[in-house]
Amino acid sequence: VIPMPSRTTPTWEMELLVSGATVFGLMQLPSLVDRLLFGLYNSSSLEIAGLVMPLWVYVKFTVFTLIFTFIAHLFLRGYWVALVGLHSVYPKGIQWDKADRNMGPHYVAATHVDSMAQVIEKADNRATRVFSVGFGLAATFLMPIVLVSLLLGCIRLFVALWGTGGDAILWVVFGVFLLFFLPFIVLILLDRLRGQSMPSQSSAVRVMRATFRFYGALGLSRASNPLLKLFFTNESGRHNGALVAVMITVVMVVSAVQAVGPRLGWDVGSYDGLPSDTSAATNTLLPVHYASQRGSGVMLVPPPHVPDPVVRGRYLRLFVPYLPMRHTPAMQRLCPEALAATGDDASRVRLDCLGRIHALAVDGVPLQVPFDAGEDEATGQRGMVAMIPVAALSPGRHELTVMPVKRDAAEKGGKPVTPYRIPFWR
Repeated sequence: VIPMPSRTTPTWEMELLVSGATVFGLMQLPSLVDRLLFGLYNSSSLEIAGLVMPLWVYVKFTVFTLIFTFIAHLFLRGYWVALVGLHSVYPKGIQWDKADRNMGPHYVAATHVDSMAQVIEKADNRATRVFSVGFGLAATFLMPIVLVSLLLGCIRLFVALWGTGGDAILWVVFGVFLLFFLPFIVLILLDRLRGQSMPSQSSAVRVMRATFRFYGALGLSRASNPLLKLFFTNESGRHNGALVAVMITVVMVVSAVQAVGPRLGWDVGSYDGLPSDTSAATNTLLPVHYASQRGSGVMLVPPPHVPDPVVRGRYLRLFVPYLPMRHTPAMQRLCPEALAATGDDASRVRLDCLGRIHALAVDGVPLQVPFDAGEDEATGQRGMVAMIPVAALSPGRHELTVMPVKRDAAEKGGKPVTPYRIPFWR
């Protein structure tokens, strides 16, 4: 049995167990979070979608932080285990007289290494710090996740009972948050500026302490995250804070790239001779436009898609996702009578309005193909289905264009809207 160093962190076994047992399961969570929250975002009106994205950011930050923490911890713990094991094989440590035989004195002095016991202890402590600080960073977003989830549930209940409220509900939410946190900020400033001069038994102090205890129970206190507080109060130097800031920035950037990268055409490499891979690229077969190629990933704003680049049959099935926070305002601007329609033909009136909004065309020739309501079998996203006749088309390459929903700002500014382009072959 290899004797453990006397100053070994007592929790090293539990750290390895937690990291090793959960990291592979956690790596499955990002796609599940995307499927759940992107699906909620794409099926919700503006007032709900406006809160889904902050919730997605908080959840993804927590999950990515834990994944990066556990992977880094396993690497650092593995390094520590290797040091302990190899030191047991060579208990005399590094033979510096042999290693420095052909080196000058200044190089030897500049590259001096501590004893093996100190090296092992530093590696042990480093792994524990990463494990604990990563947990602490992930824990900082638990309370925001709970608060936003509760608020999201309340808004969904309001919409279900009284209907959509549009931007007004978002302003109400902002006002509620402001009224909730403003007293806490004011009391913090008051306590810092005049706390020493206030009598400890006065009613004002009792109210202040009771208020601080209330906010502390919600996680807004110095003791709400003892892991980070213990680390920062014992580790001196600015580099620790900078390191944590870098970790937070990296996680946020990874989340942002995942959300908007596919739409903006961000890729790795230099492809100067090829067209861009944005959603409106010409002469480009984007996998997201074909059900057979797009995989199981979920996009923040799903584009229209067809089954495959090669059409087999007399009809080409096109699915266009219905995004409530985009389509509903567009219908209110362009064809409000469709939303107000009643009777047996109301659904057909609305679908025809959506058909005019998307203005389908093949090889530049406008199509008069009706929309029907449908659902994406892979994601469950509701939308419109158009069965486009292709039997009369000549064999070879053709291009289907679908106009995206025009936003109000784009219409007012006169900015041209580029259609989705979906090449296909018959």
